[in-house]
Amino acid sequence: MTGPTPAIPAFNSLLSFRPLVATLKRTIEEGNDGMKKLYGHVVAELEQHPELMGTIHDLSLLDPYHELLEELLSAVFPPTTANYMYGISYPFRNLAVYASPQFKKQLIKEGTNEILIADDPASNLLQQRLHFAYGLLLNKYFGFTSPENSRVVYTITDPQTGLSRYMEMRLDGRFIDVRPAGAMPALPESLLDPASNRLFSQEELMERVPLDAFVFEGLTVLRINDITEQAVIAEMKNCILDNNGLPGTATYNGLDKHIQDLIGLKDLTIGITPFFRIQGHYVYSELHSSQSLLFHTCGSTAEKEEISDYCKILFRDHEQPVLYDELNETTSRIQCLRNYYTGGSRSIILCPLKQDKELMGLLEISSTVAGYLRPYHIRKIEAAIPLFKISLEKSLAQLNSEVEILIKKKFTAVQPAVEWKFTEASLNYLLHQYRHEDARMERIVFDQVYPLYGALDVRNSSLARSKAVQADLQEQLHLAAAVVKKAQAGLSFPLLQELESRIARYLDKMNDRLRSEEETAVYDFLQGQVIHVFNHLHETEPQVRAELTAYHHALDPEKGIVYHNRKKYEQSVSLINEVLSAYIDREQVAAQKIYPHYFERFITDGLEFNIFIGQSISPRKKFDELYLRNLKMWQLTVMIKAARQTRLLENKMPVPLQTTQLILAGGQPLSICFRTEERKFDVDGAGNTRYEIIKKRIDKVHIKETNERLTQPGMIAIVYTQAKEAAEYKEYIEFLQEKGLLLPGVENLDLEELQGVSGLKALRAQICYEQTDTVVQAKAGRLLTE
Repeated sequence: MTGPTPAIPAFNSLLSFRPLVATLKRTIEEGNDGMKKLYGHVVAELEQHPELMGTIHDLSLLDPYHELLEELLSAVFPPTTANYMYGISYPFRNLAVYASPQFKKQLIKEGTNEILIADDPASNLLQQRLHFAYGLLLNKYFGFTSPENSRVVYTITDPQTGLSRYMEMRLDGRFIDVRPAGAMPALPESLLDPASNRLFSQEELMERVPLDAFVFEGLTVLRINDITEQAVIAEMKNCILDNNGLPGTATYNGLDKHIQDLIGLKDLTIGITPFFRIQGHYVYSELHSSQSLLFHTCGSTAEKEEISDYCKILFRDHEQPVLYDELNETTSRIQCLRNYYTGGSRSIILCPLKQDKELMGLLEISSTVAGYLRPYHIRKIEAAIPLFKISLEKSLAQLNSEVEILIKKKFTAVQPAVEWKFTEASLNYLLHQYRHEDARMERIVFDQVYPLYGALDVRNSSLARSKAVQADLQEQLHLAAAVVKKAQAGLSFPLLQELESRIARYLDKMNDRLRSEEETAVYDFLQGQVIHVFNHLHETEPQVRAELTAYHHALDPEKGIVYHNRKKYEQSVSLINEVLSAYIDREQVAAQKIYPHYFERFITDGLEFNIFIGQSISPRKKFDELYLRNLKMWQLTVMIKAARQTRLLENKMPVPLQTTQLILAGGQPLSICFRTEERKFDVDGAGNTRYEIIKKRIDKVHIKETNERLTQPGMIAIVYTQAKEAAEYKEYIEFLQEKGLLLPGVENLDLEELQGVSGLKALRAQICYEQTDTVVQAKAGRLLTE
């Protein structure tokens, strides 16, 4: 043994029934009539056999007295405990003298009286025995009070399954006498360290009081319980909870073995599939999904979203684990089971992990053998399910916190203009908690606020994207056709003819606008059958390697497809979004100085923004409609200047794109409420929903009795419902025409009826791109105060 710990000496251990008999005799003499009636004759008969009262060196000596000894030991082990594991052993040795049937079956080496417990010097059991032995010594020779019982937990390997089992052994040392092995050794006067007044450590005791100078005579009572379930659950708790482990992190390593030990089956695979929703959106991070069996065969986020939606429906009304004892071709028709079957599962237990009835994850226990998992295994796993549930809850809260910090830093989720309301609601909530009252977070509502909505949209973005995708697919199909043509010149391979025919059919379809399902089919073809055939040709047909090299060089290294045109389109849209976002955010800083208001913007193919302004948002500053008129002028001016900026970008964009500009005039005040789940403000109340309906439907509205869209590049459109709104905006338009931001003239237009909306009208004016940008905010006061 290495290290500073002294070698552990062998115990001088002798078997004797004398201490047990003496204890019984003393109890009887103390007047316990019940004990006298039960065991008086046993004690008397044992005393008639001196060979049983002395030290027993040969266990065969006990054979003639089997029934008598059974009666004696019934004082320690009542008959009602026959189905439990208990026994009698030599003091501090793994030699059984007597064992219950269960003890003998599970812990006695066949054909011997050897107890199957490791005697490794580093084991907990041996260290505990050593500690217990010194406790008896200190009690007898130094007057220290020490417990008569000891408890230790140790592991054994199940010979049938090879899995770990956790056993709790309780040692009863009441029937052990301690005496010197020879002459009484010299003992120290004190066992207290003079420097610290503490009892010497076990290593120091071994040096000062040698264990081999004493004999331990009597017997040890052993009681053993299988605590595998409790011990495994405790270890899993440490692994999962104490380390704040997320699915996919190192702290989840080893769970396979823990679950196997818990269930009692080997060769199981354990998976964790989280359904994490952050800011109202489900996320499928590889970091957290790497342990998932469900997602293992999913190739894209779209596939994960589809299978996740199915699982949420499947477990909507189920809280308990579900066993599919045999997965086969028939059961794999169920969508999620198909993923498990494809991944190699043939028997599986799925445990839904829910938070407030919402599915937030699955615990998956899988076997590659059909019928391996049975219904009674569910009961064994049930105790572990709450740990995984709490773990996911903690993980989700941690992730939410990190994302929220990032959003506040990057996107100002709670803006200074409304932050006071959130702080106030939080303080009220804490106050109720401190008073032990029913604490509920109050609704965050702002009443009587005026809405302003603006949208700068990339015109025909869907068409431009479709053309880019179509051009990339055409290029890749032509490259693939060149490879197939060259291969056919030197190889008779019917599959190549079929491949050539499909390529030709897909190229014919490229002459028309490609539908989304056709686009998907072409991508599946290129990334499936084409790749498979081309890999084979690369290995077997050297004459086509030049064409194959050209084909692979044309592919995007990350996406594995031709991506030139679509990349250019996306770069163009990103450039517009970046410039518009930076410009609007810059201008918004100045707008907040007009009057504090709530502002939010959304990046799409372009940019949309909402503004809400009113007294309830800034109760400490008196609101006047003058602030609203200023903000409307600001909105109109900023959108015109933003359009000018996108015009300047056209020469810098890989794919020239144009924007349209749209404003919705909101003349009537409304209420907004913070939606906690979506983490955003929305209009509150049925009476205010018309504004939202109009806002969502006007982006593609046509002029009445024409096919012309209201929104056009180079123009700004203002949709309204009331004549006074039109009159107000005409004043602003006239002013901006004087300043050279708009061209002369304004169109008064009636708009087509939309679903649920009628009577819409619009103003439309042409943007002036000739002059450079000018700041008009300072001069706007003349018009507004006239």
